[in-house]
Amino acid sequence: MQWIGYRVGLAALVAACAKPQPAPAPMLTPSAVEEPITAVLMAALDADRRMTTVDSLWDPEAAVVSNGELRYAPPRFAGIEPGGQVAITSSRLEVRQSLVWVYLEYRWLSVADGLAREGKATVLLTPRGAGGWKIVHLHSSTSGDPGIRGSGDPDSRFP
Repeated sequence: MQWIGYRVGLAALVAACAKPQPAPAPMLTPSAVEEPITAVLMAALDADRRMTTVDSLWDPEAAVVSNGELRYAPPRFAGIEPGGQVAITSSRLEVRQSLVWVYLEYRWLSVADGLAREGKATVLLTPRGAGGWKIVHLHSSTSGDPGIRGSGDPDSRFP
């Protein structure tokens, strides 16, 4: 009988010491994160053209480099100025565990100023604790060209 009591006591001790295993992290796939990531990037680009800071999009310790210079305030993306319009023209997204890497090309243009700029960026994003995504790194650049000037005619097309 003593042997049975010993086994029950040992089993109770092991059960009390065992920690529940955390649920495995969900598998992130490019197709599952593409839409929310694109929304974050468009919101960040749009905030830049409005020269506003949207802290919820950025990690407080985010590293932002624009045309080789650190940026701490808008515009964070290279080549963007106040006003105008901005659009993502192409992008490529990769997922590595809980890190999303995005390479994107974007265009900013101001019809009023007859000016257009193209930029390229590499962006790293991680999941936000309460859901969603935050930007932890941004490196963007333009060709060094001050921009393509149009004729000033509002009906003219930009290249």
